[in-house]
Amino acid sequence: MALVIDYSTGFFEATPSGEGVGTDPATIGDPSFGDVSLLLHGNGASGSTTFTDSSSNAVVVTANGNAQIDTAIKKFGTGSIQFDGTNDYLSAGTSLGNFGTGDFTIEMWVYPTNSSYYRGLFSKTTYTGSASPPSISAYMNNTALLVGVNSGSATGSWNTCSALPALNQWSHIAICRSGTNLRCFLNGTSILNVTNNADVDNSDTLRIGYWRNSSEHFEGYMDDIRFSGTARYTSTFTPPTAAFLDNGPTLDLSSGNVFSHAPSANVAYAFTNPPSSGTSYDFTLKVTPSATVTITWPSSVEWPSGTAPAAPASGETDVYTFFTTDGGSTYYGNQVGDAVS
Repeated sequence: MALVIDYSTGFFEATPSGEGVGTDPATIGDPSFGDVSLLLHGNGASGSTTFTDSSSNAVVVTANGNAQIDTAIKKFGTGSIQFDGTNDYLSAGTSLGNFGTGDFTIEMWVYPTNSSYYRGLFSKTTYTGSASPPSISAYMNNTALLVGVNSGSATGSWNTCSALPALNQWSHIAICRSGTNLRCFLNGTSILNVTNNADVDNSDTLRIGYWRNSSEHFEGYMDDIRFSGTARYTSTFTPPTAAFLDNGPTLDLSSGNVFSHAPSANVAYAFTNPPSSGTSYDFTLKVTPSATVTITWPSSVEWPSGTAPAAPASGETDVYTFFTTDGGSTYYGNQVGDAVS
């Protein structure tokens, strides 16, 4: 008996003995991790001034004043970020992300210990004396939480939210823009809903725990700070019950070696649980985006000529193969199908 495979009619997945379909990558990891521009967990030793960015950008974060890790008061993990309210803040370059007029989500857990004056949560532009807000920022006082998203420091106005984080307890704040709709959520409940299409400037330094001057910085603790270039929340939601994930859709190599994924947003893949060094292992990934996306591959993947292939267009299917012999220290990747049927 002869077996004839007609490649012109589509893509075929073979599953011989010892191979199988792996766990759907969409069920493991943060599906929007590819859009995360900054992720600070605040973990570390008490008193440390080292703040590690757990996004794929590895942003350099600098402590100013007495900003430091505290392990006594924390929401998740081993610590949080402590600010004493006097010239304490973190600077993170232009790591906000190229939001422009697009969607975004800025979220954090806050534990304020003083709101008697203006206490900045974050600011993208140094205050210049204008009564108008910088391009994007938020602060709280003893009566309100205020959010500003504007095209520059000389235009726009503050948006006053309908509630304020309570003192001496953890609250989740999320500022989210979807299309032209800007919302702010406190513990998953909407406290602001306005129209906003401002072009967020990415050229200025991002400062966390900062507003205008040394007496108007945040006083208290922050944990799990995340900036994403996507609208994560558009209606009432349950606040996160665990620390934000540090990886995108994940291929669990112990679950099989044939994977399929249909991303709807920018994706940063992770590979986990390869066999031990000295064992040859190969696997196949079929990607069919349902939108225009970018793909970030693990840094351990080596591609022919050193250049990763472009992501498939929306609705197209591309097929990739990988193999490793050193326990996942290096994966050799190839694109074996481009816009297959």
